[in-house]
Amino acid sequence: KSGTTTEPNTFRDYFYDKLCRIVGTDRAGQHFIAITDPGSQLEQDARSKGFRHIFHGVPEIGGRYSALSHFGLIPAAVIGVDVPALLDRAKDMVRQCSPSSPDDENPGLNLGIVLGTLAQAGRDKVTIITSPAIWDLGAWMEQLIAESTGKEGAGLIPIGNEPPGRRAVYGTDRVFVYISLVSDTDPAQDHFIDSMEEDGHPVIRLTMNDPLDIGAEFFRWEFATAVVGAVLGIHPFNQPNVQESKEYTKDLMDAYEQ
Repeated sequence: KSGTTTEPNTFRDYFYDKLCRIVGTDRAGQHFIAITDPGSQLEQDARSKGFRHIFHGVPEIGGRYSALSHFGLIPAAVIGVDVPALLDRAKDMVRQCSPSSPDDENPGLNLGIVLGTLAQAGRDKVTIITSPAIWDLGAWMEQLIAESTGKEGAGLIPIGNEPPGRRAVYGTDRVFVYISLVSDTDPAQDHFIDSMEEDGHPVIRLTMNDPLDIGAEFFRWEFATAVVGAVLGIHPFNQPNVQESKEYTKDLMDAYEQ
């Protein structure tokens, strides 16, 4: 998004070099598109290399909140996802989370209040379990929650798709989130979650009717994460520690190269 993050730039350089060897430097750029904020270093590099197209993001949207913008939707379209249908699911969740929706019927608000209140009670470790077919949703949630709330010595500590452990290893600092896909239920996951609930741990169960419901979950969790920030008195949209870690990484790489 910023055009300066080490990992995507490294991948770009690697594959661009590969294409240069296969189709030649003059044609390699036509096999790439760039999705980045206006005026970024990535945009400049894309123009100089003749990328096929440059899609601009909205600078005011933080990267971890950008799944329903160009940064998530264009890759989805490239791999054949029905983007209009996915957005319809997201729009329905937006409607449910709107100010006109009664508080007790607002899924994003209720989720955020529950997680924030549990954190205040000491249950700030959020174990995320998802059906195998939507496994990577847990990794996305982990980044969203960790970067948004993990600052100022407070916040939630999400653990995405942690392998189930023995019942005795989970203390009173845990809350479990279980997102199951109707067409991909896992009896072992169901049993594990049931056992956690039997042991008195808070369990939040969410169900996706099909993979396109991920559009709704993107918005639900972005909304809920902002609510958690409000409950805990944390700014959910800045990222002082994220930027700091990027700068430390750059300094280490510069020192290594020297």
